[in-house]
Amino acid sequence: MTETFVGIQIGAISFIDEGVEPVLDLLQEQAGVNALMISALSWSRGNAGRALYGFPDHGEASPDHLQGGAFYEPNPDYYTATFHKQFKAPDPLYNGFDTLGAVVPAAKARGIKVYPYYCETSSSGIRPVWQPGFPHFLDRDHFGRVATRPSLLNPHYKTWWFSVIEDWFKNHALDGLLWGVERHSPLMDILRGDSSTGFDDYYKAEARARHIDVEKALQGYRNIDQLLQSYRKTGQLPDEGMFVMFLRHILHHPEVLLWEKMWLDSHQSFYHEIAGLVHFFDPTYEMGYGIWQVINTYNPYLRAQYDMADFAQYADFLKPVLYHTPAGARFASFAASWQKGILADATPDGVFDGLARLLNLDGFTGTRTEAPMQGFSPEYVKKWTRDLVDKTGVKVYSGIGVGVGDGGTSKPVTPQEVREGIAAALDGGAAGILISRNYSEADLPALAAVGAVLKERGLR
Repeated sequence: MTETFVGIQIGAISFIDEGVEPVLDLLQEQAGVNALMISALSWSRGNAGRALYGFPDHGEASPDHLQGGAFYEPNPDYYTATFHKQFKAPDPLYNGFDTLGAVVPAAKARGIKVYPYYCETSSSGIRPVWQPGFPHFLDRDHFGRVATRPSLLNPHYKTWWFSVIEDWFKNHALDGLLWGVERHSPLMDILRGDSSTGFDDYYKAEARARHIDVEKALQGYRNIDQLLQSYRKTGQLPDEGMFVMFLRHILHHPEVLLWEKMWLDSHQSFYHEIAGLVHFFDPTYEMGYGIWQVINTYNPYLRAQYDMADFAQYADFLKPVLYHTPAGARFASFAASWQKGILADATPDGVFDGLARLLNLDGFTGTRTEAPMQGFSPEYVKKWTRDLVDKTGVKVYSGIGVGVGDGGTSKPVTPQEVREGIAAALDGGAAGILISRNYSEADLPALAAVGAVLKERGLR
């Protein structure tokens, strides 16, 4: 019988706070973990730091004020091709701790696989401002201002990432890489009132090569931004309605959609290249992609952008984010953000109900006011897992939220919720599960619930 994959996302801070061997003991004994997804490089506390939404019953119960960077010891021999050489996390908590150097040998001795985990982040608030030279990676927004995130067409940024990945695989006994796909296109950034990316000189050059009128595209993006900014400042809807005016700007500036497709191509090409690089080092290394819940569930535009079947061409496994417990609160929050933007013509209930029908979410949660404390049903996990297996034919390790919260009013993650989510994923055809979002957020009874389901099914 093929061993069921049981992975967990974990940051360096947990090994520092609790010790490498005690953590590995706990994960194996309680949850049946046989794979670690280590945030070896991150600036996101949610992915690499201590808990964001209340501390669990293990580890340190205080914020770590994460600055982030590399939580491993970069080997300078592998960074000769890049100017970006100083990126080790400066946080005092990590002084003298090499996560990969300390954890990989201990894990391998126990038969536990190890994958570095890097998650792109949609948040413009996560900024590695302390790192010398990092601003040279940064994109531009639709007004020409320096943006908050790196450009995916910047060759220097790619060179740095290739250096990091080579360092990882040449110097550590790894089994593969998990890359989290979590970025918004320029239009989505504007619709949510955030700093946009995708307009630096590299993107402009690519646009001209595709015969896209750069100035018309920029004007279209600016018009949409100004339409939304006016409403957010005054609360006054346009006479002809917000959605009609949004469509008018798109129709009068079709270059916006051409630019969106160009950005999407650049995003997909970036992680296609990473897959090829990982397999260059060894074809047996596994390349996995984490598919953001905003993509696979909440946002119809992002659903349209990403054809799941495309992942079959370069992914060895997929981790769909299916955090069903906080999903009700998160979907309600997403619907509210659109109701305050391009769907402002409709009522809050109208937007929530309309999106639920469009996205085939009817029956998985309650009304707009009920959803935050009701969450999504386990059947959502089962269906979404089954659909991804059928569309791709790739191994699916369903991402089950074992500790992740929402930051507001949200259904609590309980051992029963975890049991139901794990069972639903396996019933949907998952080849394994990925305990998410971060070990530092998960209570021990919830972790034990993972192991209990596996034991009941004879999978450990």
